[in-house]
Amino acid sequence: MDDDLHALSGAYVVDALPYADWVLFEEHLRGCARCGTEVRRLRETAALLAEAVAVTPPPGLRPRLLAAATGRRPTPLGGGLASLAAARPWAGRAQGRAQGRGWVARVLAGGAAGCAAVAVGLGAVAVDARRDSAALTAENRRLAGANQRLADANREAADTSRRLADANREAADVNRQVAVLLAAPDVRTVRRPVASGGTATLVVSRSAARLLFTSSGLPALPESRAYELWLMGPDGPRPAGLLGRAGDGVTAPVVVTPLRGDERVALTLEPARGSPRPTTDPILLADLPAA
Repeated sequence: MDDDLHALSGAYVVDALPYADWVLFEEHLRGCARCGTEVRRLRETAALLAEAVAVTPPPGLRPRLLAAATGRRPTPLGGGLASLAAARPWAGRAQGRAQGRGWVARVLAGGAAGCAAVAVGLGAVAVDARRDSAALTAENRRLAGANQRLADANREAADTSRRLADANREAADVNRQVAVLLAAPDVRTVRRPVASGGTATLVVSRSAARLLFTSSGLPALPESRAYELWLMGPDGPRPAGLLGRAGDGVTAPVVVTPLRGDERVALTLEPARGSPRPTTDPILLADLPAA
């Protein structure tokens, strides 16, 4: 069976195999180095034979064509073929051999033309294969870009989910502390005006060690500034947190733990990220209820 497949290389090169034999030979070609070499050489030969299609016309063709165009028969050289044949009896045999050689040349020319057609076909197949490969490469690049964008979107979504989860945990913690504060027996509420505008509300319980601060009506600040809350005791002011941006004029509640010696709450304008010490005069200064 392998010997039969070896003999199919020529038909395979000119694409003359039936489909079933073509499939068998394709499978055989993957593991047969000899057939692979033969196929490459046959394809190179087909390309070279394509150059042999051009044939030089015989010397007498031009006068015969001119005579046919002017309506005159050409004058035979040396008194015509008959006298030439009589004077040289071997001329007939030479003419026969020349005709035979002409027939062979025409056959070779036809074969060369066929090989040239095959070579052109193989070249077209190669061009199509390169075009398909380039299209596949471009599609792979497009898919890789889409996958990268999807991965980036997934990372952004994961980051957003983490931030949302952190905010939910903080809100739940604030809610628990507010519940503890409001349930305390000594809870007190104090409201004070803010010098720059608005009102501050303090809910304090010394027994629960909780202080809730919120405000309403505070003027909006540029992105570079923020409201910062301070607890003030014998050792001076210490930071108690930044007020969140007011969405509807009411800032989010800030719950802090006052120390036993803390006596006042202050509010100042500070850089957007806060400050370890006050840098401006307080716009609010409120006394904390005593224990």
